[in-house]
Amino acid sequence: MKIQFCGAARMVTGSCYYIDTGSAKFLVDCGAFQGSKKADSLNREAFPFDPATLDYVFLTHAHYDHCGRLPRLIKQGFKGRIISTQPTRDLTSVVLLDSAKIQREDFNRWEARAIRKSGSELDPQSEEYVSREPMYSEEEVEDTMTRFEIYPYGNSVKLGEKLEFRMRDAGHIIGSAMLEFWVKTEAGRERKLVFSGDLGQPGARIIKDPDMISKADYVVCESTYGNRLHKSRDETVLEFLSIIKRAQKEGGNILIPSFAIERTQEILYELNLFVENNLLEGLEVFLDSPMASKATAIFKMYPAFYDEDARRLLEKGDNPFEFDGLKIIESAEESKRLIDKQGILIIAGSGMCTGGRIVHHLKNNLANPKTNVIIVGYQVEGTLGRRLVEGEASVRIFGEQVEVNAQVHTLGGFSAHGDQRDLRYWLRSFGHTPKKVFITHGDKEISIGFASNIKSELDLDVCVPELYEEFELK
Repeated sequence: MKIQFCGAARMVTGSCYYIDTGSAKFLVDCGAFQGSKKADSLNREAFPFDPATLDYVFLTHAHYDHCGRLPRLIKQGFKGRIISTQPTRDLTSVVLLDSAKIQREDFNRWEARAIRKSGSELDPQSEEYVSREPMYSEEEVEDTMTRFEIYPYGNSVKLGEKLEFRMRDAGHIIGSAMLEFWVKTEAGRERKLVFSGDLGQPGARIIKDPDMISKADYVVCESTYGNRLHKSRDETVLEFLSIIKRAQKEGGNILIPSFAIERTQEILYELNLFVENNLLEGLEVFLDSPMASKATAIFKMYPAFYDEDARRLLEKGDNPFEFDGLKIIESAEESKRLIDKQGILIIAGSGMCTGGRIVHHLKNNLANPKTNVIIVGYQVEGTLGRRLVEGEASVRIFGEQVEVNAQVHTLGGFSAHGDQRDLRYWLRSFGHTPKKVFITHGDKEISIGFASNIKSELDLDVCVPELYEEFELK
């Protein structure tokens, strides 16, 4: 049995793990690389395996860095089944359609500029043209969605005589899963593989806590925040409220770059509680993300996936994602009109400030010292969000250098990822059963540091694989 790490190896994005059991071939995730020009190049490379030979793709959740290359996989020959939970299936459709639309619009803008500049039609065989073409279309996304098969948490499912799987709640976003596999080898022995997916924080407001798993022969574990401890949720919420109230007094705008899935819903949930408990008054809040609005509608469809607190609010008749003062922005024209407003809070994507409407709001507001930018999620190296977190005095947006006079706050406690303590706790549940633990989905230094930490503390055989590295699982 063989595993190859085809993404998220000594980096955060591009999750994709190839497993060949001898009797079946499958992927766990098929995500897009993000954050740099190199990421775009990696996305367009041929897969290091033949997609036509794959039987399945098991999708842990619907974030772009876990599902973003699925249509490309199908274009290159994949004819198998994509297995996930129902919320993951629904959210993946939103994410991929949004990606296809953005790719098409970006390409059309580039093509129009290039034709004006050259004064003639472009060569579609040229290297630049090919590198700019959309990776897939909306129609190809629709085809991708027909390949899904839906399963609930907790049920063990046999896929033939030699492969069995079970999905467990990863507590990351709604519908997110960790995966257990039982594989029978040619010698008749059974080996168990476990993939953490992205592990959430215990105590999150909407999502249930991650499940614990007691045994495995091989474990693949994420390490996004393997080098730090989050502030407690209560501390984070109080800091969030304090920033908003101070910004209200100063009269500046509050910008929250937010991932459309989970993070936006968490922020809306907290703002709802502030308003309902009279802790916040007179603040106009604009959700300026059509994708987030669609994701929120999907969240509303699956209350069975909520934790007790969120379900209790629903039972009282309180929609946790709606409150007085919230306005939903749909059109680009409505979004542009926000430029004339002051003293408002804008939630917009993308979460790492790599595109979308938040970039326009940052361009219009960063130079104002009364502006507050609240970072509520992980920022990949090379992204605009990362440069803001690192305190750069000016940043380049749409070809212009923009001074950063705004106040930039980082609230790690809102992260949908567990911290070092949470990851250690999850790994400790396996005891000493794993023959090897693979650490992935983290910046290089973080993954290596976390691996060293758990190797000494938990006395496990730990490895941090390189991109495309293969291992025989004996």
